[in-house]
Amino acid sequence: MIRNGGENEPESFGHRVRASRQRLRMPDGRRWTQGDLAKAVGVERNTVSRWENGGMLPKDPAIIAVLARVLRVSTDWLLGGLGIPHHVQGGPESVIMERPRHPYGEKPVTAESLPPGASDLVLRYLERLMGYGCTQMQVAEAERLMVQLAQHDLSERPFSQRDSAEVQMDVDAAWDFVVQVLRRYGIRA
Repeated sequence: MIRNGGENEPESFGHRVRASRQRLRMPDGRRWTQGDLAKAVGVERNTVSRWENGGMLPKDPAIIAVLARVLRVSTDWLLGGLGIPHHVQGGPESVIMERPRHPYGEKPVTAESLPPGASDLVLRYLERLMGYGCTQMQVAEAERLMVQLAQHDLSERPFSQRDSAEVQMDVDAAWDFVVQVLRRYGIRA
């Protein structure tokens, strides 16, 4: 771990992590807790607390990339406060907002909107894409596709009544689609 500048440092890494986390909303509308962020990133809750309170910065670049993606901000902004905190897809409508807009209706388009097992599966697939050298835009689009396809209306039961195993099967089907598209462009996922 690398030491951070301290809690009172203006616009420190910890301040940016806390502000970004507090802008995120769970499907039920409540703000994300440190525990929610820790689970999404794959670290302990006390690690998130140390980041936010200025004690430490993550030393693993992969953790920084996942943290930025989960917080829906750029790594440049998260680490150095450079630019404005755009969502990884960029564009003015993707600046962090209290209640983010969703391009295809009211369904959230992040992995965190899925049941825990399905959400974890999407995050593992996204990590694989990062390992294959996909751009942040490609990873964000793959996430959007997998989540949207997992929330389809083809089932006889509404999405809210489906169990995690059923949603995971839909995520797997969406992953197959993403892999096929990437292969057409020479990316072997």
